[in-house]
Amino acid sequence: MTISRFRQLWTHRYHKYSHIFKAVWLGYMAALKFLILKSELKKGRKLIAIIRTEHFGDIVAAEPLSRHVRSLHPEAYIVWFVKPAFSELVSYNPVINEVFGEFCVTQRRTLLKTGVFDEVFELQFKNNNQCAKCDVFTDNPVAEQRGINVLNYFNFGNLLNVFAKTSGLLPVDESFAGDDKPRLYLQDQHRLKVDSLGVLKPYIVIHCQSNFAPKDWPAARWEQLIEWLTANYNYQIVEIGLKSNLNVSTTSYTNLCGKLTILETAEVIRRANFFIGLDSGPSHLGNATGTYGIILMGALVTFSSYNPYSGGYGSQENAVFVRKEGLACAELSFEFVQDEVKKVLDR
Repeated sequence: MTISRFRQLWTHRYHKYSHIFKAVWLGYMAALKFLILKSELKKGRKLIAIIRTEHFGDIVAAEPLSRHVRSLHPEAYIVWFVKPAFSELVSYNPVINEVFGEFCVTQRRTLLKTGVFDEVFELQFKNNNQCAKCDVFTDNPVAEQRGINVLNYFNFGNLLNVFAKTSGLLPVDESFAGDDKPRLYLQDQHRLKVDSLGVLKPYIVIHCQSNFAPKDWPAARWEQLIEWLTANYNYQIVEIGLKSNLNVSTTSYTNLCGKLTILETAEVIRRANFFIGLDSGPSHLGNATGTYGIILMGALVTFSSYNPYSGGYGSQENAVFVRKEGLACAELSFEFVQDEVKKVLDR
């Protein structure tokens, strides 16, 4: 072994094990905090954990379950576990008592093993329960017992139904019967931020890149679509997301990528006349805000056809899915997408 390789190996091990040590320590500190909290709760009041740490579209899709858990346990102290980057999606939810910003899976596993929580509802399965630094996965026993995993989860319904079943809140052969429209809890600060942007109505919001390449539509076709839209309709085009991969020069286009928080993005979508995007986080914001959605979708891994949404997008009362059975999103032609968009805008 060379000196360089030796240094790399031990540098990796140092960072890995120092991370694990920190995670375990934070887990026990959190357990102590919740033990103290529990001792101060009224006798008989349950301490409940809801675990949905990522991704932000999944957290939005799972929101109805927070209200469902509250209806089952009206007096409970409910804690939602989430990655800090997505905490704003839960922070303003009035049925949640506390948001726990999770450091990593090892911290959570350490905390839960103490048994401080009276009930735990885990709205995810093994592939969502990984810490790359720790190189650790943790299983969800309910999902394991029911055979729900990343290869088959859409066989159990939309995301809301899947999460309800992985948590044990819903029998595996039933569908969620409550109010299934996800809600966002937008604040004045989000509205004021969007006021300051000066985006003129009417406008269409577009979202062109997901966090999973097989869900995407080629940038060149998005550019064609924008050119066609601005030439034929009186709409401004506003792009949202983390970053843009488009080359657009028209003055009718505004790039807000990377400039907004998640809930500020939701407020931009809420004010739009239409949302045109992919099966991705922002489409769930569109569903929650009630903006009509035109969703480009395709076959995904083992699913030739699927529906991730509940609410108005799920029923397609407030959305249209642009897809062809068995084709990936990238395989949808510009002409096909153009025709489907035209049907909606001309309606």
